[in-house]
Amino acid sequence: MQHIINFLIKYRNLLLYLILFSVALVFTIQSHEYQRTMFIHSTGNVTGALLEKRNTFYEYFDLDQQNEYLSSENARLRMRLLALGDTLLGSETTLIFSDSLPYKVIPARVIKNGYDKLDNFITLDIGSNQDIEPDMGVITSNGLVGIIDVTSADYSRVISILNSEMSLNAQIKGTSTIGSLTWDGSDPYIMNLIDVPRRAIVSKGDTIITGYQSTTFPPDIEIGVVENVVLVDNGSRYDIQVRLLNNMTDLGYVYVIKNRDKEAIQIIDTLQINE
Repeated sequence: MQHIINFLIKYRNLLLYLILFSVALVFTIQSHEYQRTMFIHSTGNVTGALLEKRNTFYEYFDLDQQNEYLSSENARLRMRLLALGDTLLGSETTLIFSDSLPYKVIPARVIKNGYDKLDNFITLDIGSNQDIEPDMGVITSNGLVGIIDVTSADYSRVISILNSEMSLNAQIKGTSTIGSLTWDGSDPYIMNLIDVPRRAIVSKGDTIITGYQSTTFPPDIEIGVVENVVLVDNGSRYDIQVRLLNNMTDLGYVYVIKNRDKEAIQIIDTLQINE
């Protein structure tokens, strides 16, 4: 108690000044319209600034939850954009990639992604329980990912397109020219379209797509853009560098492609070979 009394005595002049100043300020604001308006406006600015700081503080500690929500929302939107149907992981959705080639898409989550080795693989969180089988194609809304290699009940392994053993048929958009899309193990953003004949019309900026020769991937999926064109083998064919549209180093959700007519097509192909 003595400390409080000593404090009041020591700062009595300052306290008296503050009290009188406050009283004068209140009377001035109450009796003058302009001062009252300015006071309310200034108070509002200060309060708004304090509320903004408070919200920023709370938002900072809420970032993890917000990121999780946005990731989930982004995945749902991407699946709707591609599948135009059910976005639950592992559930089949009919998707018509073209008028004559119906496919099923099965959304999945990437739980392991390799891209820094010569032969890379990807692991998905769906397997035979969701009717996933070897040789099914895997894509994202931006392009190709790979082909299913082996499956278990609840998981499946994908041979990534970033695998030296992988070779895919690809086509130069707007032409009938096809080649083999391969990876040399050097750059996860670049693949090579090889075995393209010299007579082909190709230039930097052209788009590379999937063709109609594949039973694994639907046709007309954009794979990448031509970045460089070089004549090899004494000028008899092109070696084309293709910059992938799909970022293979950042895969979250993918779509497994089930071709309804694949077995029927393979039977016909086998008959033709036997003949």
